[in-house]
Amino acid sequence: MAMPSFLLRPTVLLLSGVGISLCGRAQTPSDTSTVLSEARVEALHLSASQRSAVPLQHFDSTALMQLGVSTTADVVRHFAGVNLRDYGGAGGLKTVSVRGLGASHTVVSYDGIVVSNTQSGQIDIGRFPLSQLSDLSLRTADASALLCPVREQGNATLSLQSIELSRKTVGPEGNLRLQTGSFGQFNPTLWLTEHTSARHALSLMADFHYAKNEYPFRFENGVATHTEKRLNSRLRDTTVELNDKADLGSYGTLQSKFYFSNFNRQLPGPVIYYVQGNHERLHERHAFVQSRWNVGGQKWKAYLAGKAAWGESKYEDVGGQYPGGALRQNYRQREVYATGGASYRWKNWEGALATDYTYADLSSNLSVDNDVARHSLLASGSLRWQPANFNLTLRLLSATYWNQSAGAEGAQNFSHLSPSLSFGWTILSRPRAHTLLRAHYKDFFRAPTFTESYYYHLGSTDLKPEKTRQIGLGVSQQWQPADKWLLSFSVDGYWNRITDKISSIPYNLFVWRTVNLGNVRAEGLDISGRTEWSVRSKHRLILHANYSLQQTRDYTDPARATYKKQLAYVPLHSGAAALAWENPWVNVSVSLQASSMRWATNEHTFSTETAGYAEWSINFRRNLTLWHQSLSLSLDVQNIFHKQYCVIRRYPMPGRAWKASVAWNF
Repeated sequence: MAMPSFLLRPTVLLLSGVGISLCGRAQTPSDTSTVLSEARVEALHLSASQRSAVPLQHFDSTALMQLGVSTTADVVRHFAGVNLRDYGGAGGLKTVSVRGLGASHTVVSYDGIVVSNTQSGQIDIGRFPLSQLSDLSLRTADASALLCPVREQGNATLSLQSIELSRKTVGPEGNLRLQTGSFGQFNPTLWLTEHTSARHALSLMADFHYAKNEYPFRFENGVATHTEKRLNSRLRDTTVELNDKADLGSYGTLQSKFYFSNFNRQLPGPVIYYVQGNHERLHERHAFVQSRWNVGGQKWKAYLAGKAAWGESKYEDVGGQYPGGALRQNYRQREVYATGGASYRWKNWEGALATDYTYADLSSNLSVDNDVARHSLLASGSLRWQPANFNLTLRLLSATYWNQSAGAEGAQNFSHLSPSLSFGWTILSRPRAHTLLRAHYKDFFRAPTFTESYYYHLGSTDLKPEKTRQIGLGVSQQWQPADKWLLSFSVDGYWNRITDKISSIPYNLFVWRTVNLGNVRAEGLDISGRTEWSVRSKHRLILHANYSLQQTRDYTDPARATYKKQLAYVPLHSGAAALAWENPWVNVSVSLQASSMRWATNEHTFSTETAGYAEWSINFRRNLTLWHQSLSLSLDVQNIFHKQYCVIRRYPMPGRAWKASVAWNF
């Protein structure tokens, strides 16, 4: 029996980033079959931010290299709408506030599970080394994913994803990196992965970071200018991670992590006139174990996750003004967290349910209120309707908190229902152009942290929770004017109303003042853009830029000195830009970070004005193959114009500095 002739005709399916082509072999006179003429379908490769119905900004490993930055905090500055508080130096505290809502509203997620701090509610993102992260994303307002832990459905989530080394059938692989730089920096990092099978891998990460941090700075006192050196600023940090990743086939995937960090830091304190002597120390240890199981298919998905965390913080201030010659405050915090959820898709509809339970407690060596605890139960129901070119998501979140305090009255219990609505409408979808219109409304609240309720001047157990109402409207556009040119940008405006806002004013790196402002209004505009241009073969230019306008003011009481004034440390204008040139020799990136003036207090007294700044940096990097080994070389020159400035008043930032690193992949 002869084989049908069409089976003998080879058909080639070509896939590329810009289109699909179907071709048949040229027809000869003896052919009797029908020959397909060439058909070409073109479509843009859309980024996650261009598809999201809520504002989403994302940098993958390639984009991180193009930015030419060396720390996680530097990456965050390239997100629009972000206000980063930085106390200077490699060991300075770095927290993230988004759209004027405060750092306690920003959730930090590490490999899919939220990082928590039951004491202050603020996460120092400087503790996560950038060299071991493959993705960073910032999602504002509601969660973009329908099925996710309820704690990630808050106001803003900064997601960090650790590096997954290239998969092998079996065998080890790894990365050894050594970084050194100005002011005594020394930072070796080791990452090892063992693929025990095609479906299972174990990995170990160890990071050690030391820096003396005695950088020079200029101090102005009237007409006199003096050059001083930052003192009492040394850091010594050690971080260890163990990861286990297993593909269970039809039973889903299981990912587990053990994390331990040991931070020893000297706290330099503020510079006041000619005095910067400080004897404060902070020793922190954090450990957690977490695991997440995901299972499902095209129609249904489910997950279960759990986490147990422990933290210890020892603060010491040596001085003759204290009985015994020193002030010592020790805190221990513990947390147990469990979450689970499921979703189901039917035609254009998808629904999801999720619930979180958390038990957290905090104890200290203080004589009062030294043992407090909180139970929290969060639940959410979500419904999404997604026909062609449209996305409408409804979500209702329920939050209940029960507070306990041994030997004293605990803080108030809270409960709240938070509805949210978001939609995305693709108003233009062409082979070389895509336009998405989006809008959202969200009602949310934040319970006071343990520090705000108890531990600063005994705190205030009557402190009210913050309630926020958020409205946002935006548009994202991506188009390809030419084969070698790609453009994308997004513009988002927002209006936030915050009732009983808890505003934190830093006293030093460890102690904060907290006050209820009552009524705060935050309006702003976030603009971000990116363009790529292939100049010629193996030469490409990439420009990424963002700009933020933030107007966050107190509208509580016309009789107050703070009425209609910008909140402390919220700049009216801020932005960042990075230009990268990729070529066969040495890749070069030039970056800029800028901010307008800020006020150090809400009252805007003359002496609390903090000047604006613009900091330029440059990065050189090169990948080499020597003796069949892959090497990556990098050189950073930060603050190349030696700009003297402060992000937080009286905490000077370093001037010109350099970092060099070499990484060996094996």
